[in-house]
Amino acid sequence: MAVTTDQVTLQVDGVSVTVPKGTLILDAAKKVGIDIPIFCSHSKMEPVAVCRMCLIEVEKMPKLQPACAVYVAEGMVVRTKTQKVEEHQKGVLEFLLINHPLDCPICDKGGECPLQDQTFQYGPGASRYDFPKAHFDKAVPLSDRNPHTQGGGAPEGGARVPPDQPPARLSHL
Repeated sequence: MAVTTDQVTLQVDGVSVTVPKGTLILDAAKKVGIDIPIFCSHSKMEPVAVCRMCLIEVEKMPKLQPACAVYVAEGMVVRTKTQKVEEHQKGVLEFLLINHPLDCPICDKGGECPLQDQTFQYGPGASRYDFPKAHFDKAVPLSDRNPHTQGGGAPEGGARVPPDQPPARLSHL
């Protein structure tokens, strides 16, 4: 008679790990000290896999898989540091930063920002996009600095939403 167990053993970047059935790849990797970058996962939420930052390679699966939404299986082989995974992570971060203001030195979250941390650790280092960023006023002013009168705000040719006009919505999505 076969012995049944509630444990699953898999390989993550060559490290063997045994975890309970129903464990996400993200949590199995974390158990052995392997960091997988993530933005949308939270322990109090069901997996949503929308940020696409945590995509990793799983042997015998043709496409990258979200580590925050795929459950472990017996004998699974996971790779988090391949060239394909790293290129994908750089692309996701580059896309997220297309219109991000990049005002980290004066941002209220400077030094405590997951986007900043992951950009330094996993980002491309430079953007391929060379066009003015769209700049929008914040719904709630967070500083005493007035970007309209003190030289801040949109760069030459950049778009700025006037304070009395709501930002445009992307109705085509």
